[in-house]
Amino acid sequence: MATKKKTAETEVPVEAETPEASAPVTKKKLSPETYLWALGLIALLVGAYGVFQRFTDGLRVTDLGSFVPWGLWVATYEYFVWLEVGSLVVFTLLVYVFRWNKVLPGMARTLYLTALAILAMALILIGLDLGHPFRFWYVLVHPQWGSLMTWMIWLHMVYMVVLLAKLFMEMRPETESNHRIAAWLSYISLPLGVALIVVAGSVFGVVIGRPTWQGSALPLYFLISAMVAGTGLLTFQFIWFWPGKREGDYLATAQRLGWLLLGLLIVALIAAALGGLVILYPGVPAQAAALQLTLFGPYWWVYWVMHIGLGVTIPIIILLTKSKTARRIGVAAGILILSYIAVPLNIVIPPQLAVETVEKGLVTAYKGPGLIADYFPSVSEWLVTVFALAFGFLIFMVGYHILWLRPRSTDNAKEG
Repeated sequence: MATKKKTAETEVPVEAETPEASAPVTKKKLSPETYLWALGLIALLVGAYGVFQRFTDGLRVTDLGSFVPWGLWVATYEYFVWLEVGSLVVFTLLVYVFRWNKVLPGMARTLYLTALAILAMALILIGLDLGHPFRFWYVLVHPQWGSLMTWMIWLHMVYMVVLLAKLFMEMRPETESNHRIAAWLSYISLPLGVALIVVAGSVFGVVIGRPTWQGSALPLYFLISAMVAGTGLLTFQFIWFWPGKREGDYLATAQRLGWLLLGLLIVALIAAALGGLVILYPGVPAQAAALQLTLFGPYWWVYWVMHIGLGVTIPIIILLTKSKTARRIGVAAGILILSYIAVPLNIVIPPQLAVETVEKGLVTAYKGPGLIADYFPSVSEWLVTVFALAFGFLIFMVGYHILWLRPRSTDNAKEG
């Protein structure tokens, strides 16, 4: 009889299941674009308070008066015109006259977008500088062609229409007919841009009550300064925004733009020196007093630090270095753009402050809120300027990141 063997079942201990280690939760980092949007919106909201003050209290919130009627807003407006029109004039000359058709034409869309954003900044500032900004349409409906101000407003309106048309053509499909239309619009914009800059300088040049402004040299100096500022903006955008930075033509074009910027800077410096000598030589008290205020007055640092130091000396030193890389050229152009606003500030403000020296009896004869021969921008003026800058910056952000108006690294760019 077979015996059954009982096999003792050994219990195998079951290991307790340990929960899997959860993967660390990584927080999504905000992109630089998000920070830029936030910065622009915050600046717009902060500056909006200055706009609110301007509409509720008028020009009383500014430090302007009878002796100094033009200040920060007018100077900044002139600088924006230099940047806006100067960059497009230089771009059109290089592409259509000197035939830089390899890579530079691909910057058309971004450059037109930037010009439109700067135009918006300029119109906001000059509009709020007017006593009644909403009456600007009177100049369009009832123009007085004997006034240079009328010519300046009309030229700016026509130039804005041409600029919008050029930007619209850049957004259309690439066809031969679109190429021809874009080319003709560029040809039309060239004399319009030069005329706008010259007329803007002539508005100052015909003011007999300010001997430092009066004359035919200032419109020419405006044109030279616009070429410098515009070349700086074009160079900066090409170097930092061009997508194909490893292309051979990229470095060659960047270096050529650097040499052009260097040459124009030297020409502008010589023109400023000659202008100063012409002012000093006759010994006219009003002219000499304005120049002395520019060089050694309360805003000496605007001339010596911002203009000569940051706006001229440092860019020239960088552009003269032997190992001139594209990055260094872009840095020089960026420094120039930020500091060259000192030029219109020196043109606009010191000649008005000279009234306290030349006509001291008139200044001291009457006292009142608007009868002060001194000027420094009020908080409201700075806030309105911040609002204009933020508004233009957000226009650029919308066009660059949403409408995708970016440089095109192609051989058949429409402007070519």
